Amino acid sequence: MKEILSAVVLSALFVAAPVSAQVYVGAGLGIANTDSSEFSWKILGGYQHDRHWGIEAAYTDLGSYRGSSADSLSLALTGTLPLDRRWALMAKAGVASNRTRVAGSSDHADALVGIGVAYAVSRRFGLRLEYEQYGRVAGPGSPFNDRADNLALVGKVSF
Repeated sequence: MKEILSAVVLSALFVAAPVSAQVYVGAGLGIANTDSSEFSWKILGGYQHDRHWGIEAAYTDLGSYRGSSADSLSLALTGTLPLDRRWALMAKAGVASNRTRVAGSSDHADALVGIGVAYAVSRRFGLRLEYEQYGRVAGPGSPFNDRADNLALVGKVSF
């Protein structure tokens, strides 16, 4: 009886997991805008549940901000609209934990939104051009009200 129950549970897990589910990692370079335009870089990892929905975590270095540095940790749900076999439009929404080292500022969370276009070079490798808005850079205790955004070219490898 235990063997039958185990077989049923394992079968259900394999049936419930979509064939197109993929884990991926990636990295990108871009231009961030805070109080000035700066070179940015990011690393990311995610899980694409099916052709349309996924979840992604990322670390983005936003460059220099008011003579100090700024970065963000983010977690977002992703939506993908395939246009054909290789091209897709994408969007993301989630939360970003923004951090600066400017005196008087603090780490804080803000909304993250993004849009982009993706191109599948092969079954396992893809490129995407994405624009993300991170919300306020400095925390509520800061006298500054600058917002951060980033335009980046990202490469990703799926497993």
